[in-house]
Amino acid sequence: MPHDRSMVRTLVWSIALVASVAGIAAAETTAISLTEIGTVRNDTLLVTREDVVRVSLANNEMLMASGAMADAAGADALGAWRGFLPRLSLGAYQIRSTDPLYAFGFKLNQRRATQSDFSAPPIEGMPAPDPFGDALNYPGLSENNIMQVRLQQPVFNGGMALYGKKAADAMARSADNQHLRAEQTVRLHAVQAYEGLVLALEYYRVMSQAMKSADAHVAQARAMVENEIVTEADLLQARVHRDALHQRHIEVANMVRTAGEYIKLLTAQQTDLAIAPDEAGSLQFDPVLPTMIFDENLRSDLAASEEQARAASHMTRVAGGALIPHVNLQAEKNWYHRDDLFGNEADAWTFGVYATWDVFSGLENISGLKKARAQSRAAEYMHDFHTRQARVEATQAGFQLDATLRKLQVAEDGVASAREGLRIVTSMHREGLASMVDLLDVQAAATMAEGNLVQARHDYRVGRAQFEFAGGRIGLPETE
Repeated sequence: MPHDRSMVRTLVWSIALVASVAGIAAAETTAISLTEIGTVRNDTLLVTREDVVRVSLANNEMLMASGAMADAAGADALGAWRGFLPRLSLGAYQIRSTDPLYAFGFKLNQRRATQSDFSAPPIEGMPAPDPFGDALNYPGLSENNIMQVRLQQPVFNGGMALYGKKAADAMARSADNQHLRAEQTVRLHAVQAYEGLVLALEYYRVMSQAMKSADAHVAQARAMVENEIVTEADLLQARVHRDALHQRHIEVANMVRTAGEYIKLLTAQQTDLAIAPDEAGSLQFDPVLPTMIFDENLRSDLAASEEQARAASHMTRVAGGALIPHVNLQAEKNWYHRDDLFGNEADAWTFGVYATWDVFSGLENISGLKKARAQSRAAEYMHDFHTRQARVEATQAGFQLDATLRKLQVAEDGVASAREGLRIVTSMHREGLASMVDLLDVQAAATMAEGNLVQARHDYRVGRAQFEFAGGRIGLPETE
């Protein structure tokens, strides 16, 4: 019984891992036909591993969010052309004022200024001359309607536009690589979810077979008690063993249902049908150890961090560009009217070349350059660390896969030995040469061996997917 509890705890942790993964990666509600996910047979939806992976990739919200973020980074890269391209703007303004300066300027814009607009007192304190009075200082309410076309063209900005564009392009490539890694992550989670379902169902079959054997032992013990071959204690021991297995059987049956619900969650499928693996249509792996060659070029997350470091390097040049002069052009055309917003009493144009230089900006530019350089160093350090970390992850995954393969071989041998030992002790018990305790111990060991084999197969399949994920190969044609 302690062996059974150990296997159940292992299964619980495996299912719990799938649960947390599915909860993070699940899409909400997407209308999907059942035939797109698997095959309906009676009251069960049969799915293959490839079905779960495919539908998860198509409907995963987190993956969709990753794609949207990549699109946003691409939009930023497109917008970075603003440092090279002209900016054309249109404007319409209606201005009313009693300010003398504005009023006189409005008349000049509209070409309506006359000698009378200069009427003012000869000296301060004296009355203004007739007939116009003090029109210069007290013009009354004035209005100006302006239509404007303005064109601005950057000429030289110290490399801020060039390196800003390079940085934006690098971040866009980084986002694309992060999205590729997100696809691989969802693929791994889908494999873990499917294999968790297979593990639960296979262990359910082991427990069901153990229950049949336990029922047979109880029946045999009852018959032997009636024939006074064994004592009542033997029958009670057989019943205790059967009842303990029954409890484990109930737990595992619930885990099968729960594992199916995680598949539904991961694939955004809403159905009352039970989920079961379609073993006939699932991809089969030969239990072999693949070549352990780590190629960092296959890790899209490393490519993403490399692009981030490159972008940070470019941003140091952007910050440096703020310290040198900038040159820009501007051309402007205005149309003026006294009463009509879209009228044209007069027009004027303006063209200018502007050279600006922030010689001192309260140390803002210098601190910005220092900050950009520090961030560039940090990005380089992080990329170097992530590269070494990825190599360790791949090596560790290879070691783990090698261990699971060897454990699988041991588990297969263990099952063969356990079955033969159970056959021998069962025969000895019928002949009265072995006690009920001996038989139940051997039966428990056989159940444990069968469970170990189920777990070892699961660990190998998931371990292989994790190995491919750590090497950046999961989802590539040669690993499908």
